Amino acid sequence: MASPGSLASIDPGALAERMARAWADAAPRFGAYHLILPGAPAFVCKVDDCEATCCRVFSVAMHDRDVDHFARVSGLAPVQFLEIENGEPIRLPLAQPYLLARDDGRCRFLQPRHRCGAYEARPTACRLYPHFVVYWNLETARPVYADPPPLAAAAAAGPVVPLLLGHEQCPGFTGAPLTAPEWLTLLEATDHLQRNLA
Repeated sequence: MASPGSLASIDPGALAERMARAWADAAPRFGAYHLILPGAPAFVCKVDDCEATCCRVFSVAMHDRDVDHFARVSGLAPVQFLEIENGEPIRLPLAQPYLLARDDGRCRFLQPRHRCGAYEARPTACRLYPHFVVYWNLETARPVYADPPPLAAAAAAGPVVPLLLGHEQCPGFTGAPLTAPEWLTLLEATDHLQRNLA
């Protein structure tokens, strides 16, 4: 979780206005997502209404910290939960080089009634879902792919603005409207987790 108060000096209204302006340009690139602003419905897991699209459609990329966490919490060896080839985990040339194992077109750990069989050990991507933060450069009208500025700096001012997004296919955006403080907390926590900060 992000350190409390790092967005305490941010004016939520001004940030929401900057996000909405950026989203006007960014939306066509992120068709599977919607922008989350104060007043938007909060996410509430609706397991009975869920079709586990995330567990069926996406391959889950994992970084070294995810692999260590999964192994420690689940008690499984990496060859038991990662995609393997020739008896060894596949390591792709990416920042998150490992893939969580899939069987029959779905996550290996998807259980009946859409429960996760490794919930406490789940990787960062699963803990983030259905939220995501994209950094958008207002001047170039393009996403920032590498080394985005610190969240508080981007939230305060400048050409780069963070966008808090929610996945369209998730049925859980039915909760009470997010208050401005709840929204800032969600933005901060999502960014913190996405950056893989301890």
